[in-house]
Amino acid sequence: MYINEAIERADSYYPNEYDLTEKYLWCDEVSSMLAIEDRRIYRERRLPVSRDGTILLPENVTIEYIDKIIYKNKVLEKQDARTFGRNAINVNAVINNGNDVNEGEYITVIYLVPYEPIRLVKYNGDMQIDTETDTIKIKSCEFITGDTLVIKAGDVTIANVPLLDIEFDTDGEYMYKLVCGAGSLTEIAETDTTGTITRYVTDKTVCDAPYDGMYIDYILAKINMYQRDMTAYNQHITAFNSRLAAYKNWVNEHSAKDEGKFKNWW
Repeated sequence: MYINEAIERADSYYPNEYDLTEKYLWCDEVSSMLAIEDRRIYRERRLPVSRDGTILLPENVTIEYIDKIIYKNKVLEKQDARTFGRNAINVNAVINNGNDVNEGEYITVIYLVPYEPIRLVKYNGDMQIDTETDTIKIKSCEFITGDTLVIKAGDVTIANVPLLDIEFDTDGEYMYKLVCGAGSLTEIAETDTTGTITRYVTDKTVCDAPYDGMYIDYILAKINMYQRDMTAYNQHITAFNSRLAAYKNWVNEHSAKDEGKFKNWW
């Protein structure tokens, strides 16, 4: 289920005054809990070793997310920073298990992927639109390739505009050029205008059906909690906890499990 679909269904069940931004934050609470505690995703990266034996961890990955660090076919122990002494606490990770470290070598890091919140990106300001090349020049940019845009220029609003590429140019006032889908900007007449560009949220729920209904239960529970309707809150939070427990059981039954075996034991 798409996040927007869950919010629309919650609004249809219980009309309310809360805006989309707040509801996206509530959905982030559910998604982050599921992604970190239940439906974990691990990745493997091969990283270079510096001259002094330090490695730079992937972006937004702290030592708490590291599952294993493998160096020279050995799994290094994840130790407390105090193990290395006060003067060494200035790096992401330290290889210090008695091995000789050579610059240019690589280590393998297996880590839990941190949850990335829903990106609520918006540009508001001057823009230059070229309908022939399907490009928009703007002064600042937090969009990324693959985003779906909603563009409002003057009295014209265009939805579902695919962002195919972003070009950067330091010359001139407009440093970013958004390359959009072919023919997606033909409704806009003005070239130089002021307007807004918003990322349309296309994120999905972390869990699939039939458990994705917990997002709706959680949104309704938060609405009732802030409205101090504790009777309705207890009903919806109970439904949420019930779906969450069922989802945890399903994950435990169907996820891969480590097999531990004794060798040369008699």
